[in-house]
Amino acid sequence: MILPYNNRQLKASRKRFNHGTQDNLSDGHLKSAVLKIKFAYFIFATFIIMREILIDISADWSPTKLLLVAVVSSVSIVLLVTLYSFTSARFHHRAPINEGFLAFETFALLSISLTLIWFTGKSSSYFLVAFILILIPSTIQLGAYVGYLLTIALALFVLVLDFIHSWPSISPYFIEKDLLLIVVFFITVWITNQFLQTDRKRILELETRANIDGLSGLYNHRYFHSSLSAEVRSCMFLHQPLTLLFLDLDAFKEFNDRFGHVNGDRIIAKIAQIMSEKAPKGAILSRYGGDEFAAILPNYKKEDALQFGELVREAVESIDMVHFFAESSVDNAHMAEGISLTISVGIAQWNEHTANAMALIQHADDALYRAKLFRKNRVEIYDSILDTFEMDIEQEDYELLRSLQALINIINARDRYTSGHVERVVMYSKALGQELGLQPDQRKSLSLAAYMHDIGKVNLTEKVLNKSTPLEENEWQDIKLHSVVGARILKEVAALSSIAPLVLHHHERYDGTGYPQGLKGEEIPFLARVLTVVDSFDAMTFDRPYKAAMTYSDAIKELRANKGRQFDPEIVEVFIRIVERSLEKTQNGKS
Repeated sequence: MILPYNNRQLKASRKRFNHGTQDNLSDGHLKSAVLKIKFAYFIFATFIIMREILIDISADWSPTKLLLVAVVSSVSIVLLVTLYSFTSARFHHRAPINEGFLAFETFALLSISLTLIWFTGKSSSYFLVAFILILIPSTIQLGAYVGYLLTIALALFVLVLDFIHSWPSISPYFIEKDLLLIVVFFITVWITNQFLQTDRKRILELETRANIDGLSGLYNHRYFHSSLSAEVRSCMFLHQPLTLLFLDLDAFKEFNDRFGHVNGDRIIAKIAQIMSEKAPKGAILSRYGGDEFAAILPNYKKEDALQFGELVREAVESIDMVHFFAESSVDNAHMAEGISLTISVGIAQWNEHTANAMALIQHADDALYRAKLFRKNRVEIYDSILDTFEMDIEQEDYELLRSLQALINIINARDRYTSGHVERVVMYSKALGQELGLQPDQRKSLSLAAYMHDIGKVNLTEKVLNKSTPLEENEWQDIKLHSVVGARILKEVAALSSIAPLVLHHHERYDGTGYPQGLKGEEIPFLARVLTVVDSFDAMTFDRPYKAAMTYSDAIKELRANKGRQFDPEIVEVFIRIVERSLEKTQNGKS
């Protein structure tokens, strides 16, 4: 099994389980028992000490004075005990408990024990055995080392008392009795420590079983979430980077259907092995579920995560499937010829705009979704256009931008097509803007318009958005209004008002037959003409509710056929050049 514990976690585990602080008591019952033993011993010892003191000094007192002193003493003890119980309970229920307080408490109880022995017969006191009530809790809380130190302190105290009491003649009886008692105390500490070590090992083993995925040997889904929450808190407190990766096998369902679930399980284990071999120091690797994996990279930036993701992707792609199947079944080996396994990776880094751990998960999942959409077998980094844009806006527009982002999320949830469409249109817009030599502010406006171009669909019903049959006339009119609605929404945000015309006119046609205003040629804003090309190309090449996707070659023919009618001829040719160059690289195996 792959051992997923990283160095930092191992050190933390050893510290918790070897130092024996109150935090690592096996359960709440043991904590409660330790506290009750100490509390009971404190009450018992203080009352016995007070009684012995009163016996020694009250020989000539009158009954009235004796009663009065006894009452005052009892009240004082009750107040002292109450103060001790309040303070002790307060510190014992903290997580983690203050070891300084534990040391002080142990020293105080040791002093009380020695005082009790002094007033009840010194070396012949029957209360010597009661010292076990201090040794056991102290060993549980502070470890065997402290337990042995307490035993040595008591041994020295008792031996000194014996020498003082028996001098000049030393009685062998007292020495034998003292040595026997000391040996009993040492054995008590040893047995208690052995019990604790065994119990802690059992707990650690159970925790490991509860946190580890049995098939992959990586951490499981439950541990992933608890670790991510802890790392997010650490990231925010220490102001250190934190990056999350989601990795998902491509077409794994088809693989299972073809080669069986046994081989599918072997692939899951193989991917886990690759991740463990390639992971940077400190990475927390998990099997998120099914064929999806996750990697938390504390103190690593997205550039480091990209390098890790590419290493895993390349290693998965280079698996010799024929050899892989030959290891388990010769019959299946010939079926694997020409088969390759690929994996897609999504990456997100925590930043000041990330709301919480779930938001970071959503960002990494969005990046993974984008990698899946863009031909798979690739690594994508989450890039929020709004996050980069928010640095340039006034504070009063911040909440409006967040509201717009929420609207886009609502549309994506209602229209299973829109989410992937928006991501691809943004990608195409960036590529085309760069190829056209646009200025940085123009490229930024184009990307924002691509992200927002369908925001007006918020007024459309889910039925209309996903309708596979021809639209009714009133439904078509509603569809045509979405660019008007979108522009109207964007005008309400000062920082986005400049892109409102791009959204308004992205359905205009070069020949003047488009909507909503029937603009023609260069009357249409230039960036709106750019957006029209990339929006239409993606609509052609991906499935819509009402039509199947075209191939890229057919879509290129369609673009050329509509030059000068629907599209700006010059923009179309530049975009086709980009697409053909990408297809050529794909065919040559370069991407």
